Amino acid sequence: MAHINLLPWRETERARRKKEYLYLLGAVAVSTVALIMIVNFWVGHKQELQQERNRYLQTEIAKLEQQIVEISKIKEQKKNLTRRIDVIEALQQRRHLPVQVMNELARVMVPGVFLTKLEVMDGKVLVEGYCESNNHLANLMREVEQARWLASPRVQQIVAANGPTDQPGRIHAFKLELDVLHQGDGPIKQDEVMASAVGG
Repeated sequence: MAHINLLPWRETERARRKKEYLYLLGAVAVSTVALIMIVNFWVGHKQELQQERNRYLQTEIAKLEQQIVEISKIKEQKKNLTRRIDVIEALQQRRHLPVQVMNELARVMVPGVFLTKLEVMDGKVLVEGYCESNNHLANLMREVEQARWLASPRVQQIVAANGPTDQPGRIHAFKLELDVLHQGDGPIKQDEVMASAVGG
């Protein structure tokens, strides 16, 4: 039987396989590096896009914060203007208040009651006068309770006295305190509103 020496073939095969392995290893290394570079590029691109979004959001947030500051200033200005308007309206209402009070007093006066003194202060009206009887004063107080600009009549004092020289006889001197309704929203106004609603 002939002997065949396989050593050279094995060495050649081993060298070929080693070369293929090295080629394969190189290809894997190149592919891995290329994949890493692609992933790095993609991640970098995403980070750049996110940073751009973040910069845009920060810019918009800064704009919104500036607008919020401006809105706060506008609200403060509006509050100040509203306060001034309220003061002006209150002054305008008070400007006409003495005239309204005088007109209302003239409207609620009843026969047999005479006023000698009138004083308006701190939302109240202090009146002094005399009446021929307590019933006349009671009628006046009932009229005041139904008035539009006056309310809550309170007798401070009532005493018997001699009448004036031109009206001799026994009279009753009184002091009366009334509240002033600054908005003129007494019963008469309410009746007028109801009447207009029914009429409308």
